Amino acid sequence: MTIPPTDHPARFLGRADAYAAARPGYPAALGAWLEGAGLLSGGVADIGAGTGRFTALLLTGGARVAAVEPNPEMRAHLATSLDGAVRAGQLSVHAGTSDATGLPDGSAGLVTAAQAAHWFDPARTVPEFRRVLRPGGRVLLVWNDWRAVDTPFNRAYGEVVRAFTGDDPLRTRVLEDELPQHLPGGFERHTFTHGHRLTREGLRALATSVSYLPNQGDEAYPALVRALDTAFDAHAAQGQVALAYQTQAFLGRLD
Repeated sequence: MTIPPTDHPARFLGRADAYAAARPGYPAALGAWLEGAGLLSGGVADIGAGTGRFTALLLTGGARVAAVEPNPEMRAHLATSLDGAVRAGQLSVHAGTSDATGLPDGSAGLVTAAQAAHWFDPARTVPEFRRVLRPGGRVLLVWNDWRAVDTPFNRAYGEVVRAFTGDDPLRTRVLEDELPQHLPGGFERHTFTHGHRLTREGLRALATSVSYLPNQGDEAYPALVRALDTAFDAHAAQGQVALAYQTQAFLGRLD
């Protein structure tokens, strides 16, 4: 199936289970910083929330969250895995996109997007975020970036990615050159490091969760599994490998 460039949610159809099972979470230090800075007290709109990895961190910090996700499979995972927060009234789950969230005017003190803003069109998204934010509200864009950390296994995983995409394995996914378009009022950067331990099955699931790599059922998928297994066997200790991440958080304003 050919996916139009504007139909980004469709890139993740059939990948939600793998995404929920194998994607890394976010470091507790990031949540502690957000809570300590008082950024979670005014209501949070979490856009492109996926299966709820970052949403869960916001909830742990005491935030009241409206999670917006266009992909129905991921949205169902989120609602199920965080059902307790939904029933407690701390979390609401919505179908929507960054430029059409469906949220009320002035309903959030903070808008967040974790592992999602590279899919956003800033020309359409920024006006929508302005509408959703209360006066003085802020925007937080977050990426978990394994490419920013140089370890032997990160390099090995990067070579697998390059073999199946032709991509530079060390080219970051963080849109630093484009951040002024997303955060036109200026921004500050915070970084955190953490590791993500994976079994052989977990590594396969992680790759399956990535939109730019072959999915199960694709002709190239068996070759991808063989390449992942080769990298795993070369670096595993006690049945696991560790993929290191740098979490980059950009806190800014729209005006």
